Amino acid sequence: MMKPVDIKIAWQGQSDCGSCSIRNSALFAELNEEDFSKIHAPIDDLKYEANSLIYSQNDSASHLYTLREGYIKLLHLNPDGSTRIVRVVTPGDLFGMEALLGDLYSHSATALTNIRLCRIPKNIISTLGEESPRLHRQIVKKWGEALSQSESWFSEINTGRIEVRLARFFLKLAKPSGHSAVAPLFKREDMGLMMDVKFETISRALASMSEQGLISNVTRLTVQVPNIDALRTFSERGL
Repeated sequence: MMKPVDIKIAWQGQSDCGSCSIRNSALFAELNEEDFSKIHAPIDDLKYEANSLIYSQNDSASHLYTLREGYIKLLHLNPDGSTRIVRVVTPGDLFGMEALLGDLYSHSATALTNIRLCRIPKNIISTLGEESPRLHRQIVKKWGEALSQSESWFSEINTGRIEVRLARFFLKLAKPSGHSAVAPLFKREDMGLMMDVKFETISRALASMSEQGLISNVTRLTVQVPNIDALRTFSERGL
């Protein structure tokens, strides 16, 4: 379910990009006040609850999005009816970029957790991108980051033993605190789609990693990593 955020109105829309907490990592990182003054369409700051659909594959692509909080899965439906999670969107990431190339979204986007995002009309990007070399550079940068993430996603969490795949997954998303860290966990069915295994395999692998002391306090939503260096060594050895 989508919920508009009650925050200070900026320009014509709902989003105060000038004071955004992730501005330095988001699409408008390099823009100055002159660039902002050229934005005349609403940029909405929205909240969605976990499992909410943001857009579907083949929907009309009229907006780009920047994720501010939480995690999103990009799901591709194949012609044979099978599905595959092709990318997990993390805070600061841009998604829905195919809107700049065509009229339809090539994936569906669904909230894995409660999220907060900015919804940006693509005409803003098209128009301002022509006038602002700063925005053009940032679009190219974000597009490159998205391609790199998708490529590493496939290579790192779809090869090797499932415990090693999970270790790489946790290292990608973990929030370190000293030598330990906390990483998100999603529904086991989603984890299985990400790694192309059955959800029962995910559950067994989590239990195995707990027994080895690589992770602890496994809950429905998070897992603790007692020693992130040990987990990194485990992932690199792949044994």
